[in-house]
Amino acid sequence: MKAALDLEKKLGKEAEITLVDKSSYHLFIPALYEVASVYGIERDPFAVKISKTICIPFVDIFENKKINFVQAEIIEIDLTNKKIRTRGGHELSCDYMILALGSQTTDFGIPGVIEYAYQFKSLNDALMINEKVNSLHREAGQGKKELPIRILVIGAGFTGIELAAELSSCVKTLAHKCDLRHGCTMITIFEAGPKILSAISDKERQIISERLTRLGVIIMENSPIEEVAANSVKMKDGRALSGDMIIWTAGITANKILENTHGLNLNKGRIVVDDNLAVIGYKNIYAIGDNTEFIDKNIHKPLPSMAYIAQGEGITAAKNIYNTINGAPPKAYGIPPSIWIAPAGGKFALAHLWWGMSIKGFWGWVMRELVDLRYMLSILPLKKAIKIFWEETAIFTKND
Repeated sequence: MKAALDLEKKLGKEAEITLVDKSSYHLFIPALYEVASVYGIERDPFAVKISKTICIPFVDIFENKKINFVQAEIIEIDLTNKKIRTRGGHELSCDYMILALGSQTTDFGIPGVIEYAYQFKSLNDALMINEKVNSLHREAGQGKKELPIRILVIGAGFTGIELAAELSSCVKTLAHKCDLRHGCTMITIFEAGPKILSAISDKERQIISERLTRLGVIIMENSPIEEVAANSVKMKDGRALSGDMIIWTAGITANKILENTHGLNLNKGRIVVDDNLAVIGYKNIYAIGDNTEFIDKNIHKPLPSMAYIAQGEGITAAKNIYNTINGAPPKAYGIPPSIWIAPAGGKFALAHLWWGMSIKGFWGWVMRELVDLRYMLSILPLKKAIKIFWEETAIFTKND
């Protein structure tokens, strides 16, 4: 999306720009954990009010832009002839192609994950989690469910941490509403490795760990999961833990369509690209985002799957297409400094900024809100951006 918007600015009438996506909207994934833990809004069969806060129609984003939007599911990619085929049987051809197919949940081959665990990748996933959390507390309030309510979150990356922390705020509010005693819900988060959030500093990890502990979240490190059952998980060391609800946030893999695309150079399912984000072996084809493996030569590791990195790659891909059209040399993708903001329940976040500086607590949360607003302003007209941001803030802070 960012690549399309930048190309439209640079090329205007010189090119026909088309974005193809199976959805009619852009899902604002950084707020997905808020949907799963939202409280105090009037329910409707289609969750329209919630959906409007994180599902931004492409028609609004591309309003008055010279960008064609095609809603279709891609089932085949022909790199040699620069063509794609959709499930409806249509073919689209191009001179330049950008592959930004994203990622999907992976179960790492662990039995029971798909059958029994709640996934956390789409709007429907988040809504199902929210409904289950609410129904468990209603049943407990009616005496139909024994206490404590046990929620197990498998995967202690940023996604799992954000979700577990925000759910802890949600369940406190639900307990009060359902006349349940304080502490009636136990939330446990599992990490297979020795430490949660292994990529961050020890000082920052301690801040987040202490915050989770204060919220009542139980952290289980060195606890790889071997099997998931309907109401329990089994760890590799033989321990088992029961749960009323199991949520899987443990990992993602590149879109499976890439495995069936002839001629792609893949590593662990992701497209290998050069310094300019061009697909190895093909001219005028680029790959960006979660479906791409770009190695950071300073640490010899792939860049993490984070939104600001994908945006930057989109900008670089657009610039290189523009340069090629105008006979200029391509531009290497410049790895941005590691900057992230991790919400940790309520109006609390930890912001890792430039030069290793960190801001925690309420002001970290304010910075996260400002980052979200800035993003909305970058893709929408002023009034629409502020409207969505205001509605999102009003709805999602009710349980803070």
